[in-house]
Amino acid sequence: MTASVVSSVLQRLGDLVIQEATFLSDVPRQVSSMKAELSQMQCFLNVVDAKCLEGNSMMKNLASNIQDVAYRVEEVIDNAHFIFRRRKTSVSKYTHIFGDSIDLREVGKNIQVIRKEISEIFERYNRYNAVNSSTSTEAQPIFREDEDFYAQRLVPPGLDQGMDIVGFDHEIAQIKSYLLDQNNMNLTVISIVGQAGAGKSTLAKLAYSSVITEGYFHKYGWVSISPKYSALEVLRDLVRQIRGTGKISERKSMHLNFYGETEVSKLIFDFLKEERYLIVLDDIWTTDTWDKIKSVFPDKGNGSRIILTTRDMEVGQHPKTKVQIHTPDLLDEDKSWELFQKKAFPHDVQFTELEVVGKKLSKKCNGLPLALVVLGCFLSRNHNIHTWEKMVASVDWEIMKKEGDVGRILALSYHNMSNNLKACFLYTASFPEDYPITVHVLKKMWIAEGFVPNIRGYTQEEVAYRYVEELAQRCMIQIEERSKNIGWIKKIKVHDVLREWGIGQARKEGFLKVCSSGTDVETYYADEQRCYRVAFHGYFDNEVGKSVLNLRSVLAFNPDGKRLFSFNGLHLLRVLHFCSSLKTCTLPEEINKLVHLRYLGLEGSTVFMFPSYMKGLRNLQILEASTATVKALPSSLWSIAALKHVHVYQVLHWKAQEIRTKRSLQTLYVFSIMQCDALTWKRTIRSLQKMSQHVSWCLGIASTKRVKEKETQEHEEYNLDIRVDALESKVDGLELSGCFKERHVLNDVLPHHNLFPNFLLQLKISCPNILNDDPMPILERLPRLEVLEIVNSSYTGKRITCSSEGFLALRSLVLMDIGLEEWNLQQGSMAFLAVLTLKCTMLRSISNVLHQLDDLVELRLICMPQLSVDDHEPARGRGCRVMISVDEEQTSDT
Repeated sequence: MTASVVSSVLQRLGDLVIQEATFLSDVPRQVSSMKAELSQMQCFLNVVDAKCLEGNSMMKNLASNIQDVAYRVEEVIDNAHFIFRRRKTSVSKYTHIFGDSIDLREVGKNIQVIRKEISEIFERYNRYNAVNSSTSTEAQPIFREDEDFYAQRLVPPGLDQGMDIVGFDHEIAQIKSYLLDQNNMNLTVISIVGQAGAGKSTLAKLAYSSVITEGYFHKYGWVSISPKYSALEVLRDLVRQIRGTGKISERKSMHLNFYGETEVSKLIFDFLKEERYLIVLDDIWTTDTWDKIKSVFPDKGNGSRIILTTRDMEVGQHPKTKVQIHTPDLLDEDKSWELFQKKAFPHDVQFTELEVVGKKLSKKCNGLPLALVVLGCFLSRNHNIHTWEKMVASVDWEIMKKEGDVGRILALSYHNMSNNLKACFLYTASFPEDYPITVHVLKKMWIAEGFVPNIRGYTQEEVAYRYVEELAQRCMIQIEERSKNIGWIKKIKVHDVLREWGIGQARKEGFLKVCSSGTDVETYYADEQRCYRVAFHGYFDNEVGKSVLNLRSVLAFNPDGKRLFSFNGLHLLRVLHFCSSLKTCTLPEEINKLVHLRYLGLEGSTVFMFPSYMKGLRNLQILEASTATVKALPSSLWSIAALKHVHVYQVLHWKAQEIRTKRSLQTLYVFSIMQCDALTWKRTIRSLQKMSQHVSWCLGIASTKRVKEKETQEHEEYNLDIRVDALESKVDGLELSGCFKERHVLNDVLPHHNLFPNFLLQLKISCPNILNDDPMPILERLPRLEVLEIVNSSYTGKRITCSSEGFLALRSLVLMDIGLEEWNLQQGSMAFLAVLTLKCTMLRSISNVLHQLDDLVELRLICMPQLSVDDHEPARGRGCRVMISVDEEQTSDT
């Protein structure tokens, strides 16, 4: 990974010379000299990395030393950037001139010291023949990609693309027969047992998806279980899953993180005891796992079922209730070739001359679906017959006969990647097993890490998204969710086999180590290099900065400790991501020591509290807390000159009177602000409006419903009245307002329906370009929503779909000034809608909509001459008052 590190530093050195040469005095000459030094070094670093993987200890030391030097160069770059920003944002260009001159001389001295250290490193290694003539030859790739493939590979798969199903039909039918067997009404566990990569989870997912659409089961949920699981977190996750399928106690589930294992177990048992349910427990590793959670599943003789997937037959047979064992068959030669073809020729282009050698390759995968998928995706990048024949002859395929071992094929695909793409893939291994990784968060982390280069004509976000697509097309990641309107990838997962391989590779290359205990932090194995990134899963070492020196990144998922951090030894940190389920978490003042921090990520059910002073984070570019609650954002945050993106789910107290980030800020998004005084709110909005030319912003503010007096409530009016001094107990609505630029696309604007405030009765969205995906599938599941307004070009799509039994409490709906062309309202949706207001000049017809709205009292049509009388005739025939106007001021009854 040394080559990747140096490549990233070279990119930043180039940017420094180009952007800031006008004021850096003699420093550009020294920077250019350093850049030349590193460029010459790059020609053999791929060979150095290769020798490290072969176990050459001398080369490991060389690689480690080079990485240290490269990271020190990056520190110098950060300091130079800071001086530049300070000079640029000063009221007078002479304000810091004396201090800047001193600091610039220090930058120059540091570069000279680093260059001298590089010379000493190579003199030392030359002395011991660590570097020989072989390192002067650039490593040749095993595999070369077709020159014309680059354009093809970045084309996103079709929007309706599903999983490739080969040879599973009869197995799906068999599992469905177990699930729907009405002759067996006892609680039954269907255990799918097979080796890694055999398709257990795929088979379970296909059967699960097929059955739940038939309505036989009333409640259902899917939980993935890692080897180092927490029983309490598994149970909490199960509550969140089954809550979405019915009216599980809203109040109880909102306080889920304050419950212990006993309370959560009782909640699940009570909810399921009168229902026919289907639960999937994916990837159970030990019998102990079942023993800890089995008591939550009642057996009421109503045909409930549990699907369990595991690699261990003992685990599959362990449940004491009735058990059906299913072992997935490995694919035969014909089915193996069929699956291989789908991946090797993704565009339905057939190469007859490759069929014979292709069948040989597919046969060598021994019927293992994962191996066929990864190999097929890998070879789809080169359809040269000589390359394929060489692979058949040269690769030691005997390793594939080991149970579940697809490491050789993974290594082939991995080592064919660019250095940046390798880093991006290994980074996905830092997340917990079966963790749904949000793409817009992952892209920001990659950018902060320096994995994403600047490419002419593209933003870094666009380049990062291309990396996501390429990893998906290589089958190194799995697409979990796509945007329905434009097909963008929103969430991904990493197959457990690929993740395990990635973790091992990351440790070998000194890229990352994943730690679940103190032993993991302290232990280094003979085949590993020193790591610069640490990911904690279910554990956190408060003194990690002392245990692992020069850390660049710390990621912590559900740590068990109550004290968040000691920042001692973490002064070089670039990325800090923290996922917590604690009640509250306070970031200490010493976070200001992290002067190189670029990305701060917070997530989970915790209320995070920031220190009042944060200007010490002078290089912070991204605050990502789009699923987290923050008590308050300190005013000092807006004084950070480097700040580009601030995304927060909820702020309890808004204190920023003005946003003062000059021209660095690009996007500001807060879904819900719970408390703010009127003067502060006005000043905030005024300052953002002044910046609207280059800043995309959207803020959600707490609101209350205003209705007419009691005696006139027969025809109730619904209006949104902003109440900026409200506490959560007094509010019942939200209004999202702002202005988003088309170039600043924000995915996952609306949180999962489980994360919406419990009090929400009304919602108004008035922010151009903020919604790119159909919002109705989320909003229709809000159990108390009575008033919904989507206006002011907030939705950029052309279609919306409202499913049956959605919007059960909705009384008033306003859709105005959006480019809606088609509205699919299924029977049973919006059953109690009383008032409908439309101003959608592109909407072709509403007759099918009005046919479903039996309780509609008033229909308001504004500036919609394209509709005929026949469109609203069904509503008028049922006594609905129809009001038609050519503008918002003039209205007439018909």
